[in-house]
Amino acid sequence: MGSDHISIKEVGTELNVSVSTVRRLASDKYFPQPYQIGGKIFFSKKEVSYWLDEQKSRRGFGNFRGTSVQDLIE
Repeated sequence: MGSDHISIKEVGTELNVSVSTVRRLASDKYFPQPYQIGGKIFFSKKEVSYWLDEQKSRRGFGNFRGTSVQDLIE
């Protein structure tokens, strides 16, 4: 099983935003919170993916004809 840790830079790449934007988002209690391992900051890839899916579903992504995001990935 692979690691669930992703760096702040990887989060930025995943969301197509800058590292400073990731830091700003992380200051919001609704964004996945970072954690430290060996003095380095990481995020949970699963939590970030879930957050992104939630953002998409709020705008109607994946709800075509009653289809949810979860249905699309299963």
